[in-house]
Amino acid sequence: MVKDADGDPFVSRWWMGTGSPVDLLDEESERWWREQAKGALRLGVEGIKADDGEGYYLPEDVRLGDTSGARAAWAFGGAYRRSMQRALDEVHPGRGVLFGRCGWTGQQAIGMTWAGDQASDFWSLRQLVAATISAAASGFSNWSHDVGGYIGEAMVRRCPPELLVRWAQLGAFTPLMQAHGRMQQEPWTYDAHTLELYRGYVLLHEMLVPYIRAAAATAAHCGLPIVRPLALLQPGDHVAWSVADAFGFGPALWVAPVLERGAAEREVMLPRGRWIEAWSGEVVEGGREVVVATPLERIPVSVREGSIVVTYAAESVARGLGEEDAAKPLVATLWGEPRMGRAAVRLADGRRIAWSRRQGWELPDGVLV
Repeated sequence: MVKDADGDPFVSRWWMGTGSPVDLLDEESERWWREQAKGALRLGVEGIKADDGEGYYLPEDVRLGDTSGARAAWAFGGAYRRSMQRALDEVHPGRGVLFGRCGWTGQQAIGMTWAGDQASDFWSLRQLVAATISAAASGFSNWSHDVGGYIGEAMVRRCPPELLVRWAQLGAFTPLMQAHGRMQQEPWTYDAHTLELYRGYVLLHEMLVPYIRAAAATAAHCGLPIVRPLALLQPGDHVAWSVADAFGFGPALWVAPVLERGAAEREVMLPRGRWIEAWSGEVVEGGREVVVATPLERIPVSVREGSIVVTYAAESVARGLGEEDAAKPLVATLWGEPRMGRAAVRLADGRRIAWSRRQGWELPDGVLV
């Protein structure tokens, strides 16, 4: 266990109450903690939310393993993640899913990071988008957040319907879409229109799974994150470094979440090149700000002209979760015509899909157009 300056067990008060942290930098202590988790995993649980782990509450004079508290604070979150990932791998090899709330440099290699406990207000949604972009710039690719916010509006009311829809729109264009909160925020507890819009964006996210998986495979191979800040795409453009309200999602999509209550339109900084507005099909020249209409049912999304986007068919996703992914047909969509007359993408499993003006489509089995 963690020891204080006198060598006694360190006991302190934190957000869950009073207790002593487990010394995850000590081999024996880590093994004991891991076995506690494995007991639950053997019952059939295949995912862990490794809440807490920041280590900020460790005083400088305590010791973990052979390290002082001040230095151990930087290592504690990573040790927590490694311990829980190891437990998952030992009980559910290749299947377990790990969430971590905190993450210092280097921890993007282990599990999924979610963005903590936001309030249910538009200010928090704006900060979340900026955090999403910042995390991507720091190498965090597997990223998520609690749709609707966790602690509610002013900590006493559930997420307002308009905000819930806008948050679900952001969730649809996040690597992992999830919902979690203190309040009753299940979409079916809202009015029929809110439920319809929420359901539509869940459907869209699930349709995009093949596209997201391909972007995740790219991240695994070379580190390029799924969420792509404009500064990453255009590092020599000083304006790009100030864009904290829109981002690339994979190689083909540009997403600009609606971050103001009652917004009927918003300004969107588009990357250079030609883009197709996803809802209207309008072709727009990028490298500048454009004004986009934002009725409640729409989040501004643009597709790079000439891109191939691979999705699941809507009807196969709408049938529910019982169907194996391998049985779902893939749909390849060419947005506009590539400037050089050809385009190609690879799926997460390495299969290639291509189109050329001369030869048309080259499709592997199970892919439709």
